[in-house]
Amino acid sequence: MSDAAVMAWEPGERERWLGRAAALDHGREQPDWNLAVTGADKLSDLEPEQVPWLIAKGPEGPARALIAVSTLQRHRHLQRLDLCRVAAARFGTDALPLVLDEVAQDADASGLLVLPFRAPEVAPVVAGWLRHLGSARLWARLWLDRHPGTAAQALIPAARGKASKARQNARQALAHLAAGGHRPIILKTAAAYGMSTPAMVGGLIDANGEDAATQAPLVPSKVDVLRLSRLADPPEPPPGDDVAAVAVESSAAAQPMIADAEPAMEKLLAGEDPAELAAFGRTLLRGWLDAGLPAADAWVVLAQAHIGDDATMDVLAPLVRSWPAKSRWQRAIDGLAVLASVGTDVSLRHLLAIEAGMSGGPTNDRASTYLAQAAARRGLSVTELADRLATTHGLDAGVVLDYGPRRFTVVLDDYLVPARLPKPGAKDTNPGAYQEFLRLKKDLRATVAAQTARLEKEMLTHRRRPASHLRDVVLPHPILGPLARRLVWGVFPAGRGLRIAEDGSFADVQDTRVEIEPQASLGIVHPAELGDELAGWQQLFTDYEILQPFPQLHRPAVTLTPEQQAATSLTGFAPIPTDRVVDMLAGPWQGNGYYSGKRLHTRMSRPLPSGKTLLVELSPGVATSHNNAAAEQEITEVWIDDTWSDHLQLTRRTPMGACDQAALSELLVSLTGSRQ
Repeated sequence: MSDAAVMAWEPGERERWLGRAAALDHGREQPDWNLAVTGADKLSDLEPEQVPWLIAKGPEGPARALIAVSTLQRHRHLQRLDLCRVAAARFGTDALPLVLDEVAQDADASGLLVLPFRAPEVAPVVAGWLRHLGSARLWARLWLDRHPGTAAQALIPAARGKASKARQNARQALAHLAAGGHRPIILKTAAAYGMSTPAMVGGLIDANGEDAATQAPLVPSKVDVLRLSRLADPPEPPPGDDVAAVAVESSAAAQPMIADAEPAMEKLLAGEDPAELAAFGRTLLRGWLDAGLPAADAWVVLAQAHIGDDATMDVLAPLVRSWPAKSRWQRAIDGLAVLASVGTDVSLRHLLAIEAGMSGGPTNDRASTYLAQAAARRGLSVTELADRLATTHGLDAGVVLDYGPRRFTVVLDDYLVPARLPKPGAKDTNPGAYQEFLRLKKDLRATVAAQTARLEKEMLTHRRRPASHLRDVVLPHPILGPLARRLVWGVFPAGRGLRIAEDGSFADVQDTRVEIEPQASLGIVHPAELGDELAGWQQLFTDYEILQPFPQLHRPAVTLTPEQQAATSLTGFAPIPTDRVVDMLAGPWQGNGYYSGKRLHTRMSRPLPSGKTLLVELSPGVATSHNNAAAEQEITEVWIDDTWSDHLQLTRRTPMGACDQAALSELLVSLTGSRQ
């Protein structure tokens, strides 16, 4: 059996990969680059722009030598996928170490790189991807199906080994091969290892063999059957395209809910009192927490989906919210799965609050995905679910406070502030009613603030709802309705502005009634999307003395003219303080100086929606590691590029109007600190 790596290209595949060299930006080629690469010991010795040049068209000898001993991590190249595809097409198996290092960083995005490599060392790597939720599982299947002989040769020894993660992965991969019609190859390969009968091979391709120890005993207890709690099998991997390099990260793919109860669990728990079961579950949860969250007993979290009630969700939700900060990411994901799987109003309100309060990252992506899946179970979008679950504090039915001889109905003004109530007098027999009013007032203030923040976020993230939902759910709501009436809405995708009139109808900027189809997509419009109508809307709301719940019409905004939208860059910005740039680089803005010798940032970037990036060129540049002599920075150019690019090209290629104008406006305002 041969274990030498070879390239096994599909028809036209190598040519496509080699063609990606045209997309590798390296700026203006310099005469001394050949000398630089011949004197380098590793890729990190080169400047960022020299690396794509070397891999795409640099001298072959030095390039082969450097990629065999280097990684791309130091330079933070955004085009690492293209760099590796070109390296594989140009240098063949010499690029395998580079590829394996790259896929170890992000298997979902980069896993397709291993597809043409018929190499034993790839097999255990892709076998581990079969449990991924994102595109890595798709790349694993494609590699196994393309190289079944190499896979069997490499995986059978691990499948015969001691119980371990490697054995589990190997057996799952062999099971995939057998199910795909490659069982004869497995049998033939196994014979070379001395396994001469099909019965001897059968245990190697039993994908479920590793789970035998988790079966319930013959006379199970509640704990025994609850130990069977698990996440459901992963959903099918999301669509991917190895030709166009389309991939989905695991955190954004469909997430597994809690698996249905096993028959033994259903049978034992069927006769139990639900309240007692829920209390028992909370006791288990407290004991697990007191023991330090041992991973071996993490089933305790998953079991709450089978026996927990709303009180359990009240206990679990704060834990889920706190676990990511304590590096307990998997436990947080388990908790999200429980909240989504339980699917009661209480659990989903907690899930909505968790998703709203997270600051980003893979765990937040999973929270958003679980929320979308839970909403879909009810036939709703996340926005529609949030509207339906928005608390009313009883105001929809009317809140009456009984002082004894006197009764008062709580009334809100247009800005959701309750009218003052008199304090209890000597003849009032229930003075506690006034304390109820004070609590309601406090809770109402918090709810209004939370819903206002949600609606503002919806404006920035373009969440929509059908017009019928706005009429039937939002407007009758005692809190959402008054907020919605004080905003300008838009019919999308056109973005035509509308307001909600006093009778619930829609009116345009001329205050003319407009008929809207029930299924029309409505959203809160950003001022940068209103164009020439913005001034008219500002005047209309001023005339009606409408005070908006958050800055919308008078929000600082940058609205590009048609000429600016057609241009591929913007100039003419006023200088900005160097200290502000330093603060921005300490936040979400990314500089370009971290991997240069001078540590000088002459460019900042921020991602935009839909795969675009905003880039800001600065002069003379900013250092974040020491004091800067210049008090101000000139903004020499603002432009947009594809997110996957390394932004080294000499010619700008993307019109400024090709990106999300609301997101662009927000970033330009944060950059300049004022309206342009």
